[in-house]
Amino acid sequence: MAVLDPPYAELPSRGPAVPIVLSSPHSGTLCPAEAARLLRASAEELRALEDGPLDRLAAAGARAGAAALCARYARAFVDLNRDPAELDPELLAGPPSTVAPVASVRARAGLGVIPSRLGPSPLWRRPLRAEEVEGRLALGWWPYHRRLRELLAERRGRLGSVLLLDLHSMPTEVTLGRGRRALDVAIGDCHGRACASALVRAVEATLEAAGLVVARNTPYAGGYITEAYGRPAAGVHALQLELRRSLFMDEASGLPTAGLAALEALVEELVGRLAAFLDPPLLRAAE
Repeated sequence: MAVLDPPYAELPSRGPAVPIVLSSPHSGTLCPAEAARLLRASAEELRALEDGPLDRLAAAGARAGAAALCARYARAFVDLNRDPAELDPELLAGPPSTVAPVASVRARAGLGVIPSRLGPSPLWRRPLRAEEVEGRLALGWWPYHRRLRELLAERRGRLGSVLLLDLHSMPTEVTLGRGRRALDVAIGDCHGRACASALVRAVEATLEAAGLVVARNTPYAGGYITEAYGRPAAGVHALQLELRRSLFMDEASGLPTAGLAALEALVEELVGRLAAFLDPPLLRAAE
């Protein structure tokens, strides 16, 4: 199997380092040829699993001094925002030896660490062998999370605390029917477990001041990355940001629109503002 080395893009930060790490686990588009031959879905159909050019937003945060990590492998190949054990039993020809498979609700719905279905349709032409599952985790999942942990530890050690912003996008259709304007951004803090409330309020205030409609923990409260890394008591805060896709991209083609530049400027501003909130004594006082 062809190997990407490294299997992620780490974007260079500019200026003084700030205690913020941006993660874009679903902006990758690459799939090794051996795996691509097993796909039943077309490139157009696979866009439903992709978040679009969120690496551009991560790069904007890096310009403000944040660390930034972006996936290179496509979500269809391996989903970095899932527990490595979340596996659909119907996907497996045999269980891997490196993890004990857990048939979570998400995995049974086809959205495990290796997606198994697009809607009702199987994503792969046949079940995957244990070594194929283990190979995908070894190539994509473990390296990304090792580096993410290193970046968080580095920034927290140098600066006293750290905030992880996990960037995602949501289909416009899931934001409608709310009796008002379509939702623009869903902030997920795992219902208060993953991030200090003062930081969440600062994010909400910045986004709302930019004219965006914001909701907390609906329709998404945070995925694996937010759940796994958010430990406010230890000085590590995590937030998932879900952005409405039609704000910045054409959902049919996946191409960016003019709205992307406005969001890049907003992310750069957001990182600058949040850095001031992450001084531990000030953060405790704000709480």
